[in-house]
Amino acid sequence: MKKLLLILCVPAFLFSGNLTDSLKKSKRLKKPLMVLVTAEHCKYCAKMKKETLEDKEVKKNIKGFLFTKVDKNSFDAKKYLPKTKYTPTIYFISPKYHIVNTVKGYLNAYDFNMWVDDSRRKLGMRVLSHTNEMDKNRYVQPEEDSIWMYDIASAMDFASQTGKQIMVFVGSNKSKWSKKMEETTLKNETVKSKLDDFVWVKLNYGDVRAKEYGINPKYVPTVYFFKSDLTQLAEAKGYYRTKDFIRWIKYAKSKL
Repeated sequence: MKKLLLILCVPAFLFSGNLTDSLKKSKRLKKPLMVLVTAEHCKYCAKMKKETLEDKEVKKNIKGFLFTKVDKNSFDAKKYLPKTKYTPTIYFISPKYHIVNTVKGYLNAYDFNMWVDDSRRKLGMRVLSHTNEMDKNRYVQPEEDSIWMYDIASAMDFASQTGKQIMVFVGSNKSKWSKKMEETTLKNETVKSKLDDFVWVKLNYGDVRAKEYGINPKYVPTVYFFKSDLTQLAEAKGYYRTKDFIRWIKYAKSKL
């Protein structure tokens, strides 16, 4: 069977067995699949399943999806899914095996519904509109696939388990330099290579939960470099071209 690019669907809960069977069932029934990828000792995987996926509004929103859970190190995950770096990760997959969205890391019910709404839209399903109109103006938006996590706490948990550090990028739709830095500097292959030992986190400017961790920049974009326990290594304020940003990476690593 050709290696598939996507997987995943509902927990109200239409469990579909193992990943192989779930993919076949998705195609046969022409229903999208939602796949929860977990790992041993991942406390935010359990939190995502017990809290977010059991939320009343979320359960309503994921009706029409099939659902399955798989360990990131399992044979099925390695054979049929893209290489999964973070856990929890949720893939939304069409019956034709196309991944339409990827959620990396823990999300609360409200934020997760943004991804579900977007997935329903991309799959041609009726959107139930669980989120506010103002959310369309948030910098962080659903993405088919990316290297980003969107929650500080689950990023800290993953970083502590894997010996990685954390990079936090704070952006705003009101700043053209936020998108420019993300689309140019942070997509440079040298930059990505030098940040391979960092967990990447993307946040909205003014994020309430981020403020609880002391992340409340005056300027955007701003990039923070942290140890896994959120001890700050460096703070790069504003837009930087590749060469200058690499200097910030080297400076942050020199503080380890």
